[in-house]
Formats: sequence, C-alpha cells, structure tokens
Amino acid sequence: MKKDYDVVIIGAGVSGLYTLHKIRELGLSARVFEAGTDIGGTWYWNRYPGARFDSESYSYEYSFSKELTQDWEWSEHFAAQPEIERYLHHVVKKFNLRPYIELDARVAEAKYCNASNLWKINTEKDLEATCQFLICATGLLSAFQLPNYPGVKEFRGKSLHSARWPKEKVDFSGKRVGVIGTGPTGVQIIQSIAKECEELTVFQRTANWCTPLRNRPITSEEKKKIKENAQEIYDLCKRTWAGFIHEPDSRMASEVTKEERLARYQELYDRGGFSLWLGNYSDSFTNREHADEVAEFLAEKIRNRVNDPRKAEKLIPKSHTFGVKRCPGEKDYYEMFNLPHVDIVDLRDAPISKIIPEGVMVGECLHELDVIIYATGFHSVTGELLRIDIRGLDNVSLEEHWANGPRTNLGIQFSGFPNLWAVMGPHNPALFCNITRCAENNVEWIVDCISYMRKNGYQTMQTTVEAEDDWTRACYDSAEGLLINDMQDSWFFGSTNPDNVRGRFMLYAGGVPKYREVFNNVKTNGYPGFTLIK
Repeated sequence: MKKDYDVVIIGAGVSGLYTLHKIRELGLSARVFEAGTDIGGTWYWNRYPGARFDSESYSYEYSFSKELTQDWEWSEHFAAQPEIERYLHHVVKKFNLRPYIELDARVAEAKYCNASNLWKINTEKDLEATCQFLICATGLLSAFQLPNYPGVKEFRGKSLHSARWPKEKVDFSGKRVGVIGTGPTGVQIIQSIAKECEELTVFQRTANWCTPLRNRPITSEEKKKIKENAQEIYDLCKRTWAGFIHEPDSRMASEVTKEERLARYQELYDRGGFSLWLGNYSDSFTNREHADEVAEFLAEKIRNRVNDPRKAEKLIPKSHTFGVKRCPGEKDYYEMFNLPHVDIVDLRDAPISKIIPEGVMVGECLHELDVIIYATGFHSVTGELLRIDIRGLDNVSLEEHWANGPRTNLGIQFSGFPNLWAVMGPHNPALFCNITRCAENNVEWIVDCISYMRKNGYQTMQTTVEAEDDWTRACYDSAEGLLINDMQDSWFFGSTNPDNVRGRFMLYAGGVPKYREVFNNVKTNGYPGFTLIK
C-alpha cells in the first residue's frame, strides 16, 4: 500500500485547524477531511438563534500566534456564532490552511493495515487516502441525535435540530413553536425567538441552574487592555481548573459567615459568565451544604424574575444541586416566561409519548404545533468516533474495543490502534474546559509525539493495555467525592448515548493543570506506557 499523506486529520473545527497548522510547521504532508461544506466544526453546524460563546471571547481564541492575537478584535465579551465563524475563516486565510482541507467529505471508515503500517481512509463519497498518522479532531459534542420518540418523522410541520440549523433565516412569526430541551442550547434558542413566536411551548425534562451571561460590547479601551494583557489571560487560563479566566476563592465556604457568602454570590452573579460556577469557594464541587445554599440563592432569583409561581417552580431544578452541570448563560431567559404566549411543560409530570402530524403528545394531551425545535443534544464524547468504522490491529473495531465503555490512555490513544490519536477523546478534561485551551494542549502533545517518532526513526506508536487500564481507572477515581456523582443520568456518565454503559465516567475531573502535568511527565520521560516500534 502506497502512502498518500504523512497525516490525515478528521475534522476542520477549532482543534482540527490547529492540528493542521502544527503538522505543516513540521513540514509533513497533510489532508483534512471535513463533513461540513465549510470549515468551523461546532461553529459551522451550530448556527441556531442565540448561539454564542459561554467563554469570554479573548479566552477562547488561539494563543499560539502573537500576530494573530494582535490583528483580531472581538466585538463582544461573548461573541455570537457569525463572528466566531468569521474568526476561524480569518485563521484559515492567515495561515493558508484552505488548500489542505477537503470539504463535504464525511469519513465513513478508517482501517489500519498491519502489513504496511498505514491507515486507509474512505469517505461517504468514495474519496480515499492513506497515511502513516491518523488524528481524529471530531469533537466531543458533535454527533447530534434526535430523541427516539415514536412518530418523529410523521410531523407535518417544520422540524429543526439545533446542531443542523439551516443557513437561511427561519421566520417564526405567526407560528406555534415547540422547543424540546432546556440545556444551554435550548436556553439560547428560547430567549432569542420567544418574542417572535405566536405561541411558544417549552418541553422540559430537566431544569438547569442558569446564570446571567452579562454580555456586552467590548469598549475601545477594553480592546486595548486585552491586547496588552493577552499573554496574562492565556497564562491565567493555564493555571485554572477548567481553563477559564475564573479563579475560585482560596477559602472554603465554611471559613466565612453566611452573610459574607451571600454577598459573594451576589457579586459573582452580577459579574456574569461562569463566575458563580467557577469563581466560588474552593470546595464548591465537594461541599453539598454550600452547593445547596447557592442553589437556594438562585432559586430565589428565579422566583423574583418569573411572575407566575407555577412556571417559576418548574424552572427551578429539583433533581440536582448547583454546580454539578455546566451552567447555561442567559440574558433574559426567565423573563421570557412572563410573556402570555410562552408556556412550559414539565416532562417529569408526564413524558412525551409520541410525535404525531399535528404536534407533540405529552401523555394523552396534544400540543398542536407548526414548528418543532429539537435541542436534544448529542451522542456525547464517543459518538462521532463510533460513527466512523474505525478498525485497528487484526481488524478489531473501536466499537468492539469499547464494548464495556470507553478505554483510553490520557484520553488520546487506544490500545490496538497504532498511530491514531484523538485530540479530545473520552477521559479528557475537555468538556469541563475552555475548549481551545484544552485543544491547544492536546494538539501540541500529539504533534510532539509525531516529531519525536520522526527524529528517532519510529514507525508506530500505541498505548499499552496496562497504561490504558491505569488511565481509565484514574478517570473513574478523579470523579470520587465530587457532587457530579449525583448526576449518573447525565452525559458525563454516558446516559445520553445509545452505546451507554451505565456508571462509566467518560471524562477526567482532575483539572487542566494536573492533566498538563501528567502529559508533560509522559513526554519528558520518553513516553512510558506507549510502545514505539522502528
């Protein structure tokens, strides 16, 4: 088998574009296969109304180029999707990445040839390529899924999914609209379209603790300071647990009075973004009494903002305390429920039984609709990888390898799959993380591996089974003692996935600094836990 490229990269989103740039810096030949008809990944597909960063724009941007930092200006503290897409196009143009990207090229299968030590990639449109190194930059929340309600395809109105939103504007005026899902995406959509609809019905399974985003334009003076202090911002992100600009109070909640705590909560609430979630006291993720106190603080905010007590109580989470899920950022989400044409249906009282041509059946009650918006999430973490028929040594599939739940070393390689890396696979801190900060870290480590192999004449690299076992166990252990264990039905534990194995924690909760330390130690010590063959 003849080699076409040194490296094939799957995905042209934030991590895939940076991977391509770093591979080109090594002087290696590369090809990117992207399923979309344009670059951007998440920020190409997710163009629904209200889509924007939940990270401060200047903390999410790439940090690898001082010139790039200085020649781009964000207009808002939390940029909206169109601006994010323009930024990524700017990056592609600036670093001349476009000639190496094949668009509208969804990878269907990737198979390893034992004899040639090459990967063979096939797309759904019959494009083929072979390579020595295969890097999956497919994202952790990219394999969208519709719920398995009976009759989904029978609805005669317009059906939309948040992750496959049309490029043309959707007009909701005069329409009866239903939104299924109140996660971060659902929150953004609801507050963006509520005033436009004739009727809006929100179907909620699990209420979320939402906190104010406090988005606003970035002033000229702020833009100047951001550019001057860019490296300080990046360094701050490197040392925080989740890679954001928010640092927790070094004290535990019990070290201060209740009055001081409540004042702190108000300060963080007013500050906006992830401040209340990540800038709270040091024991926020382990102290239930503290978490419950923050939850009650937010519950009172909801009651004060929503006029109808019935609606307010439905919007207050009852299944979990504060901080165990990523907090949706909102502007006027709760105020939308004060509009007379906006109602909420609590699916805990009665679930959706089916979709019929006229609308949504909740139990025996019909909600007649013209439009259904599915903000129903993803086959998370493993989904996009498992949608590709990936086969390693001896034709063993990744799906077979993960039959009892995902297994990885460092969230980046899998035993039996030589020269294959996932930029942000399972057992990675990325979904607790500011994505770009984690992506840069992972990409640089992978590219360093490839550089090391080339310099030292190694043909293949793969993790050992023992190291894979150790890291998988370490990821399970990283969640011990954390309040997130209350959420066994969350995607953190694979509950949203068709291939679900209950109770298998799918991320790494030890924090970004510790993860980087582990990464660096492995590299410094000559890649223990990996087998390198010349």
